[in-house]
Amino acid sequence: MRLRRNANLSRKALLRHRLRTLLAVSGTSVGVASILVMVAIGEGAKREVMDRIEAMGRNLLVVNAGRLDRMAGRLRGAVTTLKQADVDAILKECPAVALAAPAQDRTLRVKYGQLSTMTKILGTTPEYEEIRNFRTTSGRYFTAEEDRAGLRVAVIGSQVRDELFDGIDPVGEILRVGRVPFEVIGVLEGKGVTVNGASNEDNQIVIPIRTAMRRVFNLDYLKMVYVQVRNGNEMDLAEAQIAALLRQRHRLDRFGKPDDFRIQNQRVILEAETETAASFQRLITGLGAVALVVGGVGILAIMMLSVRERRNEVGLRVAVGAKRKDIRTQFLVEALILGSLGGAAGLALGAATAAGISLGTEWRTTVSPPAVALAIGAALAVSLIFGVYPAQRAAALDPIDALRAE
Repeated sequence: MRLRRNANLSRKALLRHRLRTLLAVSGTSVGVASILVMVAIGEGAKREVMDRIEAMGRNLLVVNAGRLDRMAGRLRGAVTTLKQADVDAILKECPAVALAAPAQDRTLRVKYGQLSTMTKILGTTPEYEEIRNFRTTSGRYFTAEEDRAGLRVAVIGSQVRDELFDGIDPVGEILRVGRVPFEVIGVLEGKGVTVNGASNEDNQIVIPIRTAMRRVFNLDYLKMVYVQVRNGNEMDLAEAQIAALLRQRHRLDRFGKPDDFRIQNQRVILEAETETAASFQRLITGLGAVALVVGGVGILAIMMLSVRERRNEVGLRVAVGAKRKDIRTQFLVEALILGSLGGAAGLALGAATAAGISLGTEWRTTVSPPAVALAIGAALAVSLIFGVYPAQRAAALDPIDALRAE
């Protein structure tokens, strides 16, 4: 009952000074909006990083052939020990592995009619589609039978389609990789650049591995193997199994040699990128908190002014029997009302600003329920913290001195 009466008194006091109340609410709302926008930007960046990493493939390990050391300032070349037999052994002897796709690539000139472009030619198997989560937007992927037969079929990236087949459906058309003709049977969905920015996933042509090795590259060794682990919790286990198997097969343990391969673990990459995004989010959230503290200082100033102007009211209430905790509660309630109003206005302003940033720029923003709870909680906490001192000052007033005040 007392709390309701205090709330009514606080509401009336705030309505008597609408401009002052509006200024206090505005300062808090700007702080809340700043926190919400900053968190939304950070969360959007985090989600974008996670989406790009997950787009690489689910539970992905990449086994890369190593490089030989430099001797006398000259690079001796790439390691040629990674073979198709290693891929077969990984599938057979590593229980944690579900799928594996060998791969070899080169950047070559591709022609269609009078047009040509330089693009990455990737030789691999049909499992690549599932492991790397590469789907076709038109046409289809090549089959295991086409791979075994060494057929000259190709699935092209979206950038290759745009550069060579502008306005033309490429499926069924013939392009040339060097001098070797290939039938286009599908177009890959667009994915953009890789997470590390090393390559453009859309500027590539995928062909059967046997066709690539025999007719295009004239090689018998692999550059990499894409591996899908059965369970996301077994990523480290699968990595250890593959490393032990390859060291045994390449006879590295026998001669005490270092690894002639490198294994990239998607989980490690994900953790590193997520931590980077989280650090960025903490930084910009801190900047938003500074803006909210500034709004809290505004509440402190206005509440102190209110205490000074209402000394007669405080003295009269104490004289007729109000307890000091009632006075303290009343001013704390006023501070919380200011914080609540500022929080609500800040949420609307922040959500609109985040939506505008997402629409008007390439930045992705995500307003999540935890971000909303954080902004509201911060607004109430700041208003309560900065309202304590004025409330204590009001409760400590001597009623006789307060009644004498003009």
